[in-house]
Amino acid sequence: MARPRSRLRNGGKKFSDKKVGETARRHFAEDFPNPERRGCPPISEIKLLADRPLEGKDWVLGHISFCSPCYRDHGSFLRALKKKHHGKCR
Repeated sequence: MARPRSRLRNGGKKFSDKKVGETARRHFAEDFPNPERRGCPPISEIKLLADRPLEGKDWVLGHISFCSPCYRDHGSFLRALKKKHHGKCR
């Protein structure tokens, strides 16, 4: 069964949903450097957003959308949770 394709185009070629997701993840992880970590929330707030999203603060979610280091931290917490939950299902 063929995967659906997004409407984004590049030189007449359609991107797969997977490619769009990969491009977005790379964009957020790399294109918003903040080496001095200015305005960053405490790491505990980023972890809370990953662990219990409904309890996370809106401003933290907004921040990780424009701060690559915090976006990567959040992704690390999400991957750890996924790994932890995946191990429980076996």
